[in-house]
Amino acid sequence: MMKRMVWLLLCCTALSACAGMGGQLGASMTVVNYSGKGYDWVAVAQPQTPKQADAAEMIGPYGAGGIMCCVNLPTQWQPGMQLVVQTKDETKAKTAAEWSKENIPLKLRTVDVPRYEASDVGTVWVQLLPDDKVALVVSRYDPSNANWPGAIKGWPKPSLEYRRVLWDRDSDLLKKQLLKMQKAKEMATQSEEKRGYQEAIDSILWELKLLGDRP
Repeated sequence: MMKRMVWLLLCCTALSACAGMGGQLGASMTVVNYSGKGYDWVAVAQPQTPKQADAAEMIGPYGAGGIMCCVNLPTQWQPGMQLVVQTKDETKAKTAAEWSKENIPLKLRTVDVPRYEASDVGTVWVQLLPDDKVALVVSRYDPSNANWPGAIKGWPKPSLEYRRVLWDRDSDLLKKQLLKMQKAKEMATQSEEKRGYQEAIDSILWELKLLGDRP
């Protein structure tokens, strides 16, 4: 929650307003993360002002962001067009004190803007790829659409390794919940109460079995 509030404050101070685009086309921005790392900050900026974000988002591993406003684009695509993609890795801090001592650098990447027509301009898609690579696509279609022009098609699919991390996390949480239910059942004095706790215990055991059966 703390991280989200700080991120929203940064957005309010850093983002350009959608108004006053100087006659250029205004596109939204959506981030699609095909990598197993999270980012506390992903933004698009103009090459002449690389540290001034037009639009920004935070994104988790193998996730897709929302519709953020706004990225200015010329009405006509021009050869050599580029945008700057800003990224900041996800914090590892567990407390406010740890977070205040972190110094995660802001990375700036100058990325080519692929050819587009004025009728294509709906969204600037920022694709975060494995090995810290970035690609841009300008399209009114999403990555799952047959008309999608980008080389990387479809939505992110979490790797088995990443899914196992989530399963282990869920398993640990369930085991803690199981201990609580078992202790609560032992302390219960009414048979109806005990029955309710037993039903919760059975449900948790079933979920743990399902997690144990995964690859």
